[in-house]
Amino acid sequence: MRRAGIGERGDERGCQGRVPRLLVLYPQRKMPRSVLILGAYLTKLGAITSLKSYEELSCRDLERFDLVVARGLPYYYDSVRMLSLIECLRTARKVINDPQATLVARNKYVSMKVLESNGVPVPKTFLVRTRFELLEKVKELGEVVVKPLSNSLGLGVNRVDERSIHYLIPLLPYTFDLVIQEYVEKVRDVRSFVIGNRAVASMYRISPFKFATNYAQGSDVDPAPLEEYSEISVKAVRALGLSYGGVDLVESPEGPKVIEVNPSPLWFGVSRACNVDVGFELAKFLFEEACED
Repeated sequence: MRRAGIGERGDERGCQGRVPRLLVLYPQRKMPRSVLILGAYLTKLGAITSLKSYEELSCRDLERFDLVVARGLPYYYDSVRMLSLIECLRTARKVINDPQATLVARNKYVSMKVLESNGVPVPKTFLVRTRFELLEKVKELGEVVVKPLSNSLGLGVNRVDERSIHYLIPLLPYTFDLVIQEYVEKVRDVRSFVIGNRAVASMYRISPFKFATNYAQGSDVDPAPLEEYSEISVKAVRALGLSYGGVDLVESPEGPKVIEVNPSPLWFGVSRACNVDVGFELAKFLFEEACED
């Protein structure tokens, strides 16, 4: 797997003789493999790296770190607890990704409206909260994609029409928050990984038997031409105020459209497809951000 050359010490990479301190936070109760790998890469680059869950976080400790890497935010926090967490993270010198940008990006409705207002091509997107609203919107649009307001890994995403929606309705509570997107007749499904101001890798995701094509659900992957999706992917990440992100696109007859942006993406699939160690590229970016005053 291809990597750029690195120095073995932090002071060899522009930290002006000091060793940067980074804290990597994760929302899961068990440390995910991606965090372990990211921590190992940061340590290899010369950083002093701590890995903690949000449950272990002490706000008083944040000022000790040059950079806090927030790998997502807890889905199970209520609004009061989330507000307290964001206020806590504000005491840090620098946080990547910005927690408020993460909240916007993981909201599948709000993020689409932000992208649309910034000139990023997206499908028509609506928020429905009752069974009646859902039925009316499907009747209006015909074939649609239904997804939870916040989710990841393609969980809970369904393609339905006026007939099949009646199989979904009995499974829903009487009130809910669901995102409805017009179904875009796609030529291909694409994931681009953006770090800073550049896309570092893009892949096609192929799933002949499932509508959701996420690598985490077993889809095959092939490399995609980076230059075709770089501009729109970088524009989407910047519009949401993220420092890095995974951009999901569909290649439609009208051109590529962004269907969502993941603010804490995994990189295993795109690394495999493109033979680029995207996790290491992310670690280098975070290291350099920690070195900046």
